[in-house]
Amino acid sequence: MNLIIDGHLDLAFNALFYRRDLTRPVQLLREREDPWRDGVAPAAAHRDALNKRPRMEFGGVATVSLPEMRKGRVGIVLSTIMSRVQLPNESLSDGMRNQLAAHAMGQAHLHYYKALEREGDLAFLRTAEDLRRCADLWQAESVDPETPIGLILSMESADPILGPEDVANWWEAGLRSVGLTHFGANTWGHGTGTRGGLYACAYPLMEALADAGVALDLTHASDMTFWQILDAWEGPVHASHCMCRALVRGQRHLSDDMIRALAERGGVIGMVFAEPMLNPDIDFDDLRSAPRTARRTMAAAVDHIDHVCQLTGSCDHVAIGSDLDGGFGREWAPVDYDTIADLQKFLAILEGRGYSAGDVARIAHGNLLRFFAEVMP
Repeated sequence: MNLIIDGHLDLAFNALFYRRDLTRPVQLLREREDPWRDGVAPAAAHRDALNKRPRMEFGGVATVSLPEMRKGRVGIVLSTIMSRVQLPNESLSDGMRNQLAAHAMGQAHLHYYKALEREGDLAFLRTAEDLRRCADLWQAESVDPETPIGLILSMESADPILGPEDVANWWEAGLRSVGLTHFGANTWGHGTGTRGGLYACAYPLMEALADAGVALDLTHASDMTFWQILDAWEGPVHASHCMCRALVRGQRHLSDDMIRALAERGGVIGMVFAEPMLNPDIDFDDLRSAPRTARRTMAAAVDHIDHVCQLTGSCDHVAIGSDLDGGFGREWAPVDYDTIADLQKFLAILEGRGYSAGDVARIAHGNLLRFFAEVMP
């Protein structure tokens, strides 16, 4: 069984916003939440159920938990500090009204990961040596069931960083990858669904991030922001969870020029397992066209891998960045997927499509190991 590095999960957001105990099996999470989704009265709900909004309104059926990650040998993960400044709208209700609140929520996410590390469930990976040792443990023929999952701390939207002077604090906490923007326009510039670029204040922030040695994640950058970052930034860049605009419409995805530019800089692009990212009939700029349930299989992600490999001439710039349970659940995940343990089935699909064992290993873990071994001190 191959080690899988998932280049993008929102574990802390999943736990704190959805109030899920990720140390428990997925099936238990579903038992706690399904009665609410089906409209059953509280008295009939699971005894541990929390009084919450109906399930389908805010995240779907759970598929990710730490036990399922262990089962699928998802042994290393880039998991996020995820809090952004954004007023509520009809599709997103998790934004903060100002940067101070975003910073506070980001600190809550950080302390959730620290609590998991204290219990032995996670281990922060801060150096290249940490990364190598963790990978060796998870690539052993037999993995100790108590082996902690390795955490490379990332940030989706840099709103929790109060300014350049705050970067060192986040670095010391373990932060190794940052996406400046997310949905909408935030403190530092324009992201998904907007037109515009970086604000002037983003440039001193990038200087501080460069001095610290943090990688920049270009996922969720508007087109102008994407190119402005590449013009101003000489450090490492990647796209933790993006797909190909040539195959699925929408500004959220990467154009062929963007893919080539990332590859030229040594970047890696993570494949997303969500229907709006996989279905060519959907325009991500107008998600009203998206079905409420998935129609595509995991093989649809291989089409995007094929496209990246053909553009770049190798398998060296593609990985997994599943984004599973990141604001959606099983209803938008591929139809042949049930829990995150099924990412191992995806590797078998790659083999069936003609990828060699070496290529599969690079996509599963090798490319992200190489990238972050160069990023980390």
